[in-house]
Amino acid sequence: MSMFTGIPAEGLFLLSRNKFEDSKEFYEAHKARLKALVFTPLQNIAEDLAADFARLDPRMNLLPGRMISRARRDTRFTKEKHLYRDNIWITFTRPKEEPMLWPCMWFEVKPEQGEWNAGVCIYEAQPAYMQFVRARIQDDAEGFLSAAGEAIAAGAVMQPEAFKREKYPDAPENLKPYLNAKGFIFMHTSKDLDLLAKPALIDELRRLYGAYGAMYRWLLKAAEGYYEK
Repeated sequence: MSMFTGIPAEGLFLLSRNKFEDSKEFYEAHKARLKALVFTPLQNIAEDLAADFARLDPRMNLLPGRMISRARRDTRFTKEKHLYRDNIWITFTRPKEEPMLWPCMWFEVKPEQGEWNAGVCIYEAQPAYMQFVRARIQDDAEGFLSAAGEAIAAGAVMQPEAFKREKYPDAPENLKPYLNAKGFIFMHTSKDLDLLAKPALIDELRRLYGAYGAMYRWLLKAAEGYYEK
């Protein structure tokens, strides 16, 4: 039985209001309400999907407290100095104590943009590792394209910025978008905020993550190969 009952519109409004007020006093006065309307439902999503992800990758971190974003931002190294954020997310990946080249799935809600998204990516697309991944794509084009096709069929789009000059001009056309990408992100974006307030969101996330499973496994195998070099 699902624990998730929904993230109501009131919760999204309160997130946005909290960012607008940008005040510790406002946050503390509404902290309990934010927890009930937003952060507890996020924890419920993580708990509802935990068994699915444990089957996909037994080493995945599935402790909700270490998967869910906080309302307070870390402003030490950013130009944007708002104390609070209105976008919230859950990450499904291996523990951050491990090297962060592992694949990652996530769920994010962005009230300001009126959307939510879910995807699969390389957590940290470092240049040396991306070069290794490009070589793996060429070595296993069939397996990679099959995994990419499942994600695309589910509604995901390849997101990252491409190099201005093609790195592999002689590569097959169907591989070029991936070989010329600076990063690696497949993401489905939805404007259906009403779905966030319904238990049916869990079914939609299961559909998406199920379709991303082949890409996660392909990226996991690539990362394992890189660390075994």
